[in-house]
Amino acid sequence: MVETVLLDPTQGEKTKITGFDAVYRTDVKTTGNLLDYFELTVPPGKGAPLHIHHKNDESLHVIEGEFTFQIGDKEHKAPKGTFLYLPRGVAHKFTNVGSTDGKMIGTFTPAGTFDFFDKLTKLSPDDFEEIQAYSRKYGHEVLEEGSY
Repeated sequence: MVETVLLDPTQGEKTKITGFDAVYRTDVKTTGNLLDYFELTVPPGKGAPLHIHHKNDESLHVIEGEFTFQIGDKEHKAPKGTFLYLPRGVAHKFTNVGSTDGKMIGTFTPAGTFDFFDKLTKLSPDDFEEIQAYSRKYGHEVLEEGSY
C-alpha cells in the first residue's frame, strides 16, 4: 500500500546521476512503482550525454541556472522555469551552459531508476562499452560518451 510521504529539505536518498549530485525524494517503495522524483545539481559545463530511456518517461524542470536541452538533433535554450517532458524512446541530452551550479527537478515514470543510476556512476567513465552494456540491461541506451 502506498502511504503519504512528507520529507523535510534534508531528507531523501543521495546518489550521483551521470557524475553530479542527485537526491531522490521518492522511489519504487514510496510510490508503488509509479514515480521517481529527484533533484539534480549540475556544475557548469556538465550534463548528460545523448541517451534514450526505453522503459521510462522523463520530465525535467529547470529551477536554477541555464541549460541547453538537445531533443533528437535539435538544441533548445532552457533558462530557469523551462519544463521538458520526454516520452520513452526519445533521444536527448542536457548541459549546464551557465557559470554557476544549475538545479533541476526531474521525474521518471514508472519508478525504479535510483539503483540503476547509483550503480551506473560507480562504473569507470573510461569504459564506454561497459557503460553501454550496463545501460542496455536496464532499458537505457547511451549514444555518446560523456559524464556517465
